[in-house]
Amino acid sequence: MCGIFGHTNLNQENIISSHEALHTLSHRGPDSWHHEVKDNVYLGHRRLSILDLSDNGRQPMVTQGVYLTVNGEIYNYLSLREDLIRDHDVNFFSDSDSEVLLHGYIHWGIDKLLDLVDGMFALSIYDHNKNKILLARDHVGIKPLYYCLNNNQFSWASELKALEKFYGVDALTIDATAIYDFMTYLYVPCPKTMYNEVRKLEPGTYLSYDLRDETIEINRYWSLKNQSTKLTPSNYQDYIKSSLHTAVSEQLVSDVPVGFFLSGGVDSSTVCYEASTCLKTISTFSIGHVDKESDESPFAKQVAEKIGSLHQSMNFSQKIANENFFLIKEFYDEPFADVSALPTNEVCKLARQKVTVVLTGDGGDELFGGYRHYEKADWVFAFQNKNISWLRPFLTTIKTYAPHRYIAKKAQRYEVKTITDPMEKWAKIKGGLLKTDIFKRKWAKAHSIPTNYDDYWYYRQYDNPKLTPKTRAQYIDFNTYMHDSVLTKVDRASMAVALETRVPFLSKKMIKAAWAVPESNRYLEGELKGVLKKAYSTVLPKEVLYREKQGFGIGRIHKKDKLYDRTKNLPKQILTRLFPHILETDSTGK
Repeated sequence: MCGIFGHTNLNQENIISSHEALHTLSHRGPDSWHHEVKDNVYLGHRRLSILDLSDNGRQPMVTQGVYLTVNGEIYNYLSLREDLIRDHDVNFFSDSDSEVLLHGYIHWGIDKLLDLVDGMFALSIYDHNKNKILLARDHVGIKPLYYCLNNNQFSWASELKALEKFYGVDALTIDATAIYDFMTYLYVPCPKTMYNEVRKLEPGTYLSYDLRDETIEINRYWSLKNQSTKLTPSNYQDYIKSSLHTAVSEQLVSDVPVGFFLSGGVDSSTVCYEASTCLKTISTFSIGHVDKESDESPFAKQVAEKIGSLHQSMNFSQKIANENFFLIKEFYDEPFADVSALPTNEVCKLARQKVTVVLTGDGGDELFGGYRHYEKADWVFAFQNKNISWLRPFLTTIKTYAPHRYIAKKAQRYEVKTITDPMEKWAKIKGGLLKTDIFKRKWAKAHSIPTNYDDYWYYRQYDNPKLTPKTRAQYIDFNTYMHDSVLTKVDRASMAVALETRVPFLSKKMIKAAWAVPESNRYLEGELKGVLKKAYSTVLPKEVLYREKQGFGIGRIHKKDKLYDRTKNLPKQILTRLFPHILETDSTGK
């Protein structure tokens, strides 16, 4: 795992500023750093050595006028390497997966290369021969990639902080609509960032920047699709198990120690089980909570004993959350409201004491339907109580101006029942603020956001009414919440301590297998993740598989010891406590 930074129009007299921007990513790559300059194009790389620990694996890699930097891992690189040797007589000088990408691009071109690779990555290529820069992000957005076109200079980086350092925050202007969207989604939705000048590259896409005419073209190379299979329902469990086994075994390849997160939930337990069938001994790590009602560590310990892993755990507390709250800004650079990032970072620190790579269970909820809010999908997508929708303006007024908090909360509760837009319902279920929230309305007015602005545009662009309600909900989550919140949370929290996290559930093979299972089998016997639970019911404890999902959070909020008040406006608290300068911006973003 690594950090990349690059830009065009290098001023040779000011190359120090390029290095300084690169070094803001030192946490992503503490082992070494290198850079290359060609035609005033700067390519920098911070390295966390995982495969081929020698200098042969260092980046940027250069051959035949093509320069490559990459952050990530390619899981099928060995088979691709064999193809390149056989079909194109390529002579490799390293054992790294990065060099496979370099030669794969030269011999196959970017479209075929991206179609063939299975992994997690954010890569940049400077092709001197074609006078182009190419950026690409993995199919589901496990690894981040930002880019900026500012004053005829094109730049890119693994994290927003590198671009902030390079340009200076005074040269970047706040995108008021992005902050408004944060209040809706609890993250800044892709491709937006908090700055007008900077964008995130979307998952499953690649960008081509032509140095001659300074134009940008973005192409999609992968998207989630329904898969067909000839399997009968009785074979789905075996299909899922074999697919996950393959994904896990492919992701065990490493030249440094590998471990596993084990929360005691279904997804991490199945990943750890499959790993235990591949290795003699595995190391597992979990985090418990001093609040026993929020503590899942006993279930993790039960799975660890079942599979015979070397298990380590620690307890998280509200005190740790309070002390580390500021890290949310340090990790994410822009507003981000998933405070489970804090216990995630703690378990990453625990694992990093022993290993450099861990496999996680992320993605399982979106693929197999594990979130409890999927049980409300019928209410969201199939039910509309239009008979009382006319009450909403009155309830909104009461909610806003009620003299007593009790009355305001009652009005807010009934207001939800009057919502007819499925996307607005979904935003409410996901915890975001509705369009009628007073804090949002004040922000919109102060920054001239039009009244017809679609608060739910992000969900809407991935809404497919042809799907059944639960699958429709999963599809939206897979294309929005999963990479913008879940994967972003884990990437920053783990890379802060230079720990690489791999996600077997999100290999291309595993996604294909999961999406081939009909909804009736996905929720077998009315259970969330029913088919996955059934597949592992003979090898994992049933009390682990069939218990109520808890989620990975910071525990209960105690009056005398609290990080934030769940009854109040969380987005407002994130902004006021961590990003107060944003609230001071005027309508131009200055």
